[in-house]
Order: sequence, then C-alpha cells, then structure tokens
Amino acid sequence: MPPSTPLNWVKSKTAGQVSEIAVLAPIKLGRIPGERRTYEERLRFSIDNLTARVQQGIPIELDRIRTIHFGRMIILRPEQYLVYSDVPGVQYDQTARGKVPKPFDDYVPLDAPAATPPTFRSWLLTLVEFDGDIRVYFRDIAQFIADDFDSLFRNCEDYGTTRNFEAFWSWIKRYQIDTNLFYSRYGDLTLVRIKQLQDFKRRFDEFVAEVRPANGSPGIPMDELFDQFLARTQQYAGDFPSPGGVYKSKS
Repeated sequence: MPPSTPLNWVKSKTAGQVSEIAVLAPIKLGRIPGERRTYEERLRFSIDNLTARVQQGIPIELDRIRTIHFGRMIILRPEQYLVYSDVPGVQYDQTARGKVPKPFDDYVPLDAPAATPPTFRSWLLTLVEFDGDIRVYFRDIAQFIADDFDSLFRNCEDYGTTRNFEAFWSWIKRYQIDTNLFYSRYGDLTLVRIKQLQDFKRRFDEFVAEVRPANGSPGIPMDELFDQFLARTQQYAGDFPSPGGVYKSKS
C-alpha cells in the first residue's frame, strides 16, 4: 500500500492574539424535499433572521461564543462571480465593459433529468475573527451552539453535524480558503480585555461625575470616592465557557 499523502490544509493567520478563518462552502442545489424552498432560500432566510435580531439588539446564539470579534456570512451568486466572463450556455447582457450574466433560476425540480443539472451554484462565504486557537474555537462551536450552527450549514454540500467533531473539523478544513491579508489594528487586545477596558471607562466617567458634580463640590471626600472607584473596578474571572472567558466587574 502506498504511503498516505498528508492533506495540504490552509492555515489560519493570526495577528497578535487574534485569529481568522475564511470558509467558502458550496450551497446545495435544488429544492428541499417536502418544501417549495430551495436550500439557498432556506439559508438566506436563516441569515436574514440573525441579521434582523442583531440590528434590533436581540441576543443571538453566537453571543455564547465569547471570543468572537467579528463575523460575516455572504452568499455569492453565479451572477456575481461570472461578471465579465464568457461561458457557453450562460445568458448575458452586453455592457460597455463586458458581459454581465442574467439572473440564474435556482429552482430545480427534484425530478429534473439527471443529464441536465445546473452548471453553476451559489457559495456561502463565512469570515470570522476570534481570539485564540482555531481548533479550540470550533470546539466551542460544537459544545455551545451545535444545533444552531448545524441549522445553517446543513444547506451546504457534504455537511454532516457538529456532533461528530472530527468529521466536522475535516469539513471546515476542506472548505477553508487562504486569506491573503489579515490585519488587526489591536491584535494585542483580546475581546475579554476590550470588554474590561469598556467597563473601566464607563466606571471612570461615573467617578469623574461624582468628583466634579454639577454644583461644583462633591458631598463625599475625594479619598473615599477614589476608594469606591477602585472597589468597583476590581476585575475577577468567571463564567468561563471557553479559554477566552468572560470578565465581570464587582458591583
């Protein structure tokens, strides 16, 4: 038996303590069995639901992963990645700069002849910036938001479940793509530290307002106010769902 060839997986880039991952996964073609929706329509509905909740300030499942800085999900349609191409069988509109594809019909009957499958498909691009190691990050995904994560990515080809972590990890690495440039302006600051500093700034503003009240003179001695400020801003670690953890201030 010939020796096995090691997989040449893409490696995530890091900047200080912040890491990134980019996953480009093919969305399943056609209609969901028993539904009128396509897989892409179901995926888009789920993403739109998350977006609406974020915009309204309603907590979402990703809030349980305390190491995420930013996350984006983008559905790439054939009409977008085939701009200025010249592929036989694709209908185009001619522009001064080149050919632009007409919209693709992503509804495909389940009983369509096997010899005429759609040539092009949509892709889901997922971009995330987070603290720490990539494998630890996906362990957190599998532990804390498994079903919610599965409900999104079940619309992609070859996807199984987070419940089988090694297969899940292999799927992630299979569709991970290289990030040519990864830049972080504050790579030395974890999300935990940013939250600490945010809380410190809020409490410091409260302290300044007590020291310099509107009437010009504090009712409590300066030393006592400062001691109260120090007591309020002491930090302790707690509620650790991941190596990043969460820091809460003593109140």
